[in-house]
Amino acid sequence: MKYILILVCSFAFCLGCKQKVLSGADLDKKLIKTMQGYLDKEAKPGVTYGVKDVNYYADKNKKEYNCEFRVQVHADKENFDTTGIMKANIPNDFSKVERLQ
Repeated sequence: MKYILILVCSFAFCLGCKQKVLSGADLDKKLIKTMQGYLDKEAKPGVTYGVKDVNYYADKNKKEYNCEFRVQVHADKENFDTTGIMKANIPNDFSKVERLQ
């Protein structure tokens, strides 16, 4: 009985630790959230970024997402407001952002 309980608990633990595979709208939201966090961390004082949407390609060989974000940039000091494209690679675990453009 003791061994069965240990086996069941181990099995439940393994299932609980498995990373959930995202797709569709959930993946879009996670990529946008990851890029927004990166831009907020790297922003210069007085500049705000707003990530509007993302187009991406899942590169299975490199285990990363090749992304193209539409980003709104607003600089308070210069009264500057524009929308542009930023490209970045984000690994499947969303641990970092490698900005390309």
